[in-house]
Formats: sequence, C-alpha cells, structure tokens
Amino acid sequence: MDPRIADFIRDNRRRYTREAIRQQLIEAGHDPAAIDATWAALDAPDPDATAGEGFWGRFWLILLGLNGAVFLLVFLTTGMVANFVLAVVLAIALIIGALMAWGVVAATGPTKLGRTTAMVIGGVIPLIFALLIGGSCYALVGAIGPPPLPATFGVMELHIDPSLAYDGTGRATCQPYRDDTGFSVFAEDLGTHEGRTVNVSIDVHRGGGGGGPAPAPGADGGVSMFVSFNPAGEGVATPFASYTNTGNGVLELDATPDGTSGTLTFEGLDPEPIERPPDEVVSTDPISGTITWTCE
Repeated sequence: MDPRIADFIRDNRRRYTREAIRQQLIEAGHDPAAIDATWAALDAPDPDATAGEGFWGRFWLILLGLNGAVFLLVFLTTGMVANFVLAVVLAIALIIGALMAWGVVAATGPTKLGRTTAMVIGGVIPLIFALLIGGSCYALVGAIGPPPLPATFGVMELHIDPSLAYDGTGRATCQPYRDDTGFSVFAEDLGTHEGRTVNVSIDVHRGGGGGGPAPAPGADGGVSMFVSFNPAGEGVATPFASYTNTGNGVLELDATPDGTSGTLTFEGLDPEPIERPPDEVVSTDPISGTITWTCE
C-alpha cells in the first residue's frame, strides 16, 4: 500500500467520489493498479477494530468449556459422584449462571467493541460466574460432606445372662462409616421382655481411620453400646430400663472392619440412673452377655 495514495484517499474521500479521486491520482502519475490496491486495503475491516461476526461462536465455546470444566472439578473432588441430586443442582446452577453471563455480555454489545475488549468481556464474565457458582457449591458440599455409605441388613441375636436372663432375635441394620472410621449396628425390635420391646445399638469409632481393630472404649471414642427395654404400651407393669457402657462395664469386640458381622461381649453394665416415681422399682443388677450380628 502506497502511503502517499492512502493519505490522499483519506483526506478527500468524504468530499469527492471514488471515481473522482481515482482520476486525480492517475493524472498525478500514479499506477491505477496501485490506486485500486490501496483503496481495497483501506476498505478492508481492521481485525482488531471490531469483534466481528465470529465473536458469539468463540463466546459460547468459552462459556460451555468453562462451565463444563467447573462441573467436572466439583463433581469429582467432592464425592458428588455418589449423589445424583446434588449433581443435578450443580448443573442447574451453572446453567443459570451461564445464562446470566450471556445476558451481561449481550447487554454490553460486544460486537461493537474492539476484538480484544470483546474477548476479555466474553471470557472474564463467564469465568467469574462459573467460579462463583462452582466455588459456592464446592464449599457447600464440602461442609455437608459426602453422602453416607449404603446400609446393609441382616440378623442380630442378643443373649443376656441371669439374673435378667433374656434371648432375642431381630432385624439388624449395619451402617459403615467412610474411610473405615467405624460403623454402627442397631436393632429396634429384638422381641419383648416382660411386656417391653428390646432395642440394641452399637457404635464403633476408630479415631485415626484406616481400619484395623477397634480401640478400647473410652472418652475419646472406641466402642459404645446401648440396650433398652421400652414398655410396648400402657398397662405394662415393668418400667423402662436401659444399660450402657458409659462409665462402667467391659466390652470385647470381634468384628469385620466394615461392621457387617461381629460379636460383642459385654460384662457388668449398670442400668442408667433415671429419675423415677417413688413407687416405681427396677432392678439395679448389672447385666452381662453377648450380641452377635450378620448383615449382607
């Protein structure tokens, strides 16, 4: 492009027609081919002047790519794989955020801006929305924690030595904890004793995780158990009573790491102190026995 021709065209194109300018340049001794080439170069759009028609295609690629990456990052790093509902909520939130980002970008009229400015707006705004939504979901799921592992079901047998002397069987529920930090097993109905429904629950906590034998019972975790006798209805003469190893008794546990089967031997569990009416008398004798369960 001849700069002299270009300057002449720029100075006169608003006052004269193209043909008049071209004729003056020819008369001044310039090559017609050079004049036409210079004019064509001046008429060509500057790629950095406007965003152009391809802006929206690039914008949607950025928008979908960012939101897809954020979804996968949160989905895979928070345990959301096991929770379909939370994954759907995250996807809907990102879709809403993407539409809001599109609305903000569309309102700025990016195709009228320079390409660099338009692409900054088209890239930064979707990124901000995606990170805000993804970060909020990550923090929320992290605070809630991953969903619990599925429970399994089986049979529990309870044997209590004399003087209370009881044997019962019922449906057991085994609930493992994540990362082998322990498990719980409970049965809500192991039959009746003197008109009272017998319930049993066992909790095992391994403070350090990683499996292995359960620690001895203590204030900092370990094994805890609870046996209760609940009056099944009005008119039951024998009152409520419950026994636990909190502060008394000796437990010996032999169970699988996930708690799907095991045997708990207990000895010398005193009844829990409960404020009762003056005429209500219960046995204060400790109980001993075994609890055996198997879940599948």
